Amino acid sequence: MRITKSLLFKSICTAIAAVFWLGTAQAAETAGTVVAFKGDVQAVGAGGVSRELAKADVVNVGDTVRTGAGGYVVIEFVDGAKATLRPDSELKIDRYAYGTDSDGAVMSLVKGGLRAITGGIAQERPESYKVETSVATLGVRGTEFALRICEQDCSEEAQRFAGFSQALEGQGYTVIQ
Repeated sequence: MRITKSLLFKSICTAIAAVFWLGTAQAAETAGTVVAFKGDVQAVGAGGVSRELAKADVVNVGDTVRTGAGGYVVIEFVDGAKATLRPDSELKIDRYAYGTDSDGAVMSLVKGGLRAITGGIAQERPESYKVETSVATLGVRGTEFALRICEQDCSEEAQRFAGFSQALEGQGYTVIQ
């Protein structure tokens, strides 16, 4: 059998493309899907490539999701959990696996805030659901939570939402300041 240079070149290119495609498919493990957004919302992948997010876009493990000044995003994760990322926020999805032998979620809130309603992971394996910040790790044992990293903007925000906090307390909620 005679192998031509052209056939050999095509075979090598096909093999390289297959290896690249398999590596990319394995690296891009889906964590969730964007179900709502407003304003500037971006995801920066593990390789540092930034992409704008819109409704129905996939968010992958390893992505860092960022919202702009007036932006927010709601992500529905693969276990049914939902998280709303506030304006000027940044959330890194370090790990998110559901339906495996090693279910678990680890996310890092770099800045800003989020509100979440937990899903299957927190219900079935609450010790495997964590949100980390620069100062603490939140282990979730309930069904919903809110988290905010305060910088210079929290005192101004507290004044704006003082009435809101009082209304929540009047409905039986505990507001921690």
